[in-house]
Amino acid sequence: MSDCTKLDGAVHVDSGAIGSILLRYAWPILLSQLAQEMYNVADCAVVGRFAGEFALAAAGTAALPMSVAVNFFVGFSSGASTLIASLFGARRHDDLTRMISSVMRMTFVSGLLLSAVIFLLSGSYLTFTAVPADVAPFALVYLRICSLGVCAQMINNMATAVLRSVGDSRSPMRLFLFSAAVNLAGDLLLVVGMHAGIAGAAAATAASQWILSVMLLLRLRRLDPDIRFFGSSSGSDTREQLMTVLGRGIPAGLQAFFMSVSSILIRFYINGFGADAIGGMNVFARIEGLCYLPSFAYGIALTAFVGQNLGAGQPERIRDSVRLSIRWMFIIMLPLTGILCVLAPVLARIFTEDSGIIMNAAEAVRYTLPLYTVYAVNQVYLGAVKGMGNTVYPMKCTFVCYALFRVIWCALLIGRFHTMKVVYLSYAVSFLIMTAMILPVYIRMIRRECSPAGTHAD
Repeated sequence: MSDCTKLDGAVHVDSGAIGSILLRYAWPILLSQLAQEMYNVADCAVVGRFAGEFALAAAGTAALPMSVAVNFFVGFSSGASTLIASLFGARRHDDLTRMISSVMRMTFVSGLLLSAVIFLLSGSYLTFTAVPADVAPFALVYLRICSLGVCAQMINNMATAVLRSVGDSRSPMRLFLFSAAVNLAGDLLLVVGMHAGIAGAAAATAASQWILSVMLLLRLRRLDPDIRFFGSSSGSDTREQLMTVLGRGIPAGLQAFFMSVSSILIRFYINGFGADAIGGMNVFARIEGLCYLPSFAYGIALTAFVGQNLGAGQPERIRDSVRLSIRWMFIIMLPLTGILCVLAPVLARIFTEDSGIIMNAAEAVRYTLPLYTVYAVNQVYLGAVKGMGNTVYPMKCTFVCYALFRVIWCALLIGRFHTMKVVYLSYAVSFLIMTAMILPVYIRMIRRECSPAGTHAD
């Protein structure tokens, strides 16, 4: 099995028609994300309608500290997957299985530690972020129960990244669909049927995450029996590989971390506008997800596609895939964002009948989504740059554009104008700054890889 050809369900993407390969590879990722978003929509609607306005605000508020930890590992797994994809593309089976085993063990241990930290520091976080007194008790319950599923979420993200990096995007899709159905059934049973409120919604989420973890780990074992989740690997090669994973994964994790931290800092300003503004931003996040998902799916697909082709020494396919993805982003995002801007008040009523929340959510959509096509294009370039092995510069771009700029913008302008429009515009303007930063670097990297003297392997 030295050339990886017997890995169960793995697919090489370094030959064949680029468009059809990307579509076959990306649509399961998109469907997985849509299923998750549809669940989030349903969960938000159930909480808003059956647990009340404060519970709806609490759910969004409490999700932020978990997103800091979990999103770090989402980013970390995407960085690790670039090396795994490159090893797979280069047909280095033994290195590949040792890498997957080590990374999964590290994820499990880290996940347990983070679950404990989030549980213990929940109360301090809510005090630090000045959550309104009428929202804080609900947020504390939701945060502590959901923290029990953080380890499972990290395992799920890493296992999914591994499978996608070897060309299997369909297995995670099927398992995510099942998990979303379990989660929704738990919501209906606990929140609607048993009137368990915000605690029931949190318990359903944590339980479904652990069920998904078990299924994904079983799928990894089916991928190759040489993958081991317990015990330890030995040898300098394994240690060197793990250090390389850390070198790529930590910057990619920090990229997601900076976005989460900036969201928490901006919460200081949002919380000052009251429960309607908090609830409105939570509803906006659900509507925004319908725009975010296509670009996110293509970014993930492209990162794995680029990694495999880099390992196989096919840089021209990298350049062509990026061009094709950019065209698709314009075709998809321009009409989609226009439709959502028009329908924003109608969509907001899915989650709540509160007029203040509806007004805030619709306003956020109309100020942010018109430039969302730019954000989608940025995701393609970021995915390509990470796939070519550079996870440090995307981290720097994210820190400057989505963390530093947004926080400074709000700090300077909210005190003067005291309107939520300042927050909305901070997102829109940051998309343009990101383009100015990432595009020149992508152009330099792809020219280098396509030149006769280019280096293509890791």
